[in-house]
Amino acid sequence: MKSAFILTLVAGLASSAVEASDRVLKQARRPQPSSEFMTYVHPSLKLDKVNLQELPGSLVDAQISALSSRQSGTSDFYECRQSNPAPSDSDCNAIIDEVFALDTPLIIAPNACLLFQLNTCWGFFCSLCEQLSTDTNFVANQLISTEALCVAGGQSGTIVGTDAPEWEAGFIYQGGSLPTYDVC
Repeated sequence: MKSAFILTLVAGLASSAVEASDRVLKQARRPQPSSEFMTYVHPSLKLDKVNLQELPGSLVDAQISALSSRQSGTSDFYECRQSNPAPSDSDCNAIIDEVFALDTPLIIAPNACLLFQLNTCWGFFCSLCEQLSTDTNFVANQLISTEALCVAGGQSGTIVGTDAPEWEAGFIYQGGSLPTYDVC
């Protein structure tokens, strides 16, 4: 009986060690964004909120079902803007993948933005009026919506959440000015 218990214990420990080793290897293979990928900046291009359009219902429903807290919903708007040249759709999609890969909580100061840079595409997520606690999965989901609404059509664009805590997310061509809307 003792030998069966010891054998089971040793087999269980060996199995746990193999599972832990596999987990470490999988995490090591996961793409790791470079430290230059994400920086903090402030928006500089003031745009009129009059140009904002309501987010299509299908995107609102998808965002609400993907979130555990109210950061996205019926008071979300977007604006697509002509950009010549436009950010590359493939560069913007790579940014979305990298933001998802970060998988981390975020705290962003009022009127501050995270800037994600890759070749022709700069993605951003800003807290507009007050400190904002969120995570990179929420940010990536907003960037997916902006990509679908604007970048896929050859434009830059922004999604704005006008309920507290107010935020904006979007894509611009590299070196462009980050937009901001007065929704506070």
